[in-house]
Amino acid sequence: MSSRASLPIVNNSNPMTEEQAERQLNQLVSEIQTLEAYYNDILNRIQAASAGLSDFRAAIQAVDTLTQSQKAELLLPIGGGLLLPVVDVEAKKLILSVGAGVAVEKDLDSSKAFLQAREKELERAATALEQQRREISSRLDSSRAILQRLTGQA
Repeated sequence: MSSRASLPIVNNSNPMTEEQAERQLNQLVSEIQTLEAYYNDILNRIQAASAGLSDFRAAIQAVDTLTQSQKAELLLPIGGGLLLPVVDVEAKKLILSVGAGVAVEKDLDSSKAFLQAREKELERAATALEQQRREISSRLDSSRAILQRLTGQA
């Protein structure tokens, strides 16, 4: 999708035929529908980024806890809402999933650095998505105002 949608030009000095007005109205309605769909997609992506950020922050906090104590008691999620209590865990290394089915073993400090780098990437992506959301919202408002003017609604 281009960064600027072409808005219909209203020329008051040259009256439009009914067919031209209808075509312009249909084009504007179609543009609004497209922008609304794109806006909703961006909102979904912002929510996913927010959930991902929460996940990374919780993992960073967990790694911090592991580095501060000699032995820890953990609740290990095993799926389906089940947690496995693990007592006296002495974690010195973690297994990181780095994508594409690849996992690597890292010490706690390296694991934390990896998580923090991913967190920063996700923050940048969330910021870019929020900027896109604002731009689309502005374009939607403009298009809706033109539609209201064309249809004579206040």
